[in-house]
Amino acid sequence: MRTIVFVFDDVMHYHRETFRAIEAYVRARGDRFVLLTARRDRVVSGRTPLAEAVVSEQHTYTLHEWRVRGFSVRYQRGLLEKISSLRPIVVVTVCHSGTLTEWLVIARKRRLNFKLLAWQCGYEYNPGRIKDLVLSKFIPHFDHHLAYHSNAKHYAMRYGARADQVTVMHNTIDEANIACMPKDQARAMILEQFPQLAGKLIVLYVGAVLKEKRLEMVIRALDELSDARLAFLIVGDGPHVGRLREMTEKRSDVFFAGRVVSGVGQYFDAADIFVLPGTGGLALNEAMAHSLPVISGYADGSADDLIHDGVNGFRLKEGDWSELARRISELADEPEVRLSMGKASRTLITTRFSFASFISRATRVLDNASNR
Repeated sequence: MRTIVFVFDDVMHYHRETFRAIEAYVRARGDRFVLLTARRDRVVSGRTPLAEAVVSEQHTYTLHEWRVRGFSVRYQRGLLEKISSLRPIVVVTVCHSGTLTEWLVIARKRRLNFKLLAWQCGYEYNPGRIKDLVLSKFIPHFDHHLAYHSNAKHYAMRYGARADQVTVMHNTIDEANIACMPKDQARAMILEQFPQLAGKLIVLYVGAVLKEKRLEMVIRALDELSDARLAFLIVGDGPHVGRLREMTEKRSDVFFAGRVVSGVGQYFDAADIFVLPGTGGLALNEAMAHSLPVISGYADGSADDLIHDGVNGFRLKEGDWSELARRISELADEPEVRLSMGKASRTLITTRFSFASFISRATRVLDNASNR
């Protein structure tokens, strides 16, 4: 029996169906699937990993993390020993050059004779000459890259991967598991919590509340528009929420729902427009599954694939609050456009960017890596 190992520091709720689908595929062909995840003392990012196992064989290692001159340096204690004992034929990691253990896995792959695959997001938080040099030494060691999106493919190739070593998998959520409800029903549920939203056009953000999400842009856009029809609803928590609450404490058009996982669908279904001005990714997919028009900046790079500009939303080009205000205003004034864009979002996420297509692309790469 051959063993496929995935190394993911943090498994979030939106990873659950992905790993279960990959496990089912690997086991159906008679192989073994093992997921290795981190054990953390604390989480302060606003993203809370799942505590429970999501697959049959899931083991933990201890993650140590430090900040060094603006860079994150990490070490996964116990990971190398686990990989060595499993004797895998394929190892998939999240390809973080700042993780010291990843370099050690690279050094060990020839001796243990496994293929090393990258689960490649392709987003760089610390660009610069030093990071360019590090990545040019790091990326070529991976045998193949499973790229989240087209920009992740360009990222991998920029640092030394060949075109035939990169597969764009269009990382997504399982849209088939999303149960949508009629807007009036969802609205009624939201109004129980926020009666002030009655009659408002809801501009929605869902996700971790972090500085890099640039949610202040939405608030400034509302200031410019000064449109009494509009309200901004933030669903999520994180270290930046205190700052946002402080700057909006005297406003009547910004609302905080806190962190919601189970039942978050009602917020999407009640909303009119979804916004993601800063970093992020899968929230766009979920908004599209709920038939919402989406307005996004670069996000994690996925917006360039997911948003067909003017068809299912708008991809912000200038990246400032004035442009965001203009796009929100266009959608606020055109209910038929919101409806048509929402339908286009749903069509895209159930066809080209469907979960089944995503899993098919990922497992095809695993097949090729296994059949060496």
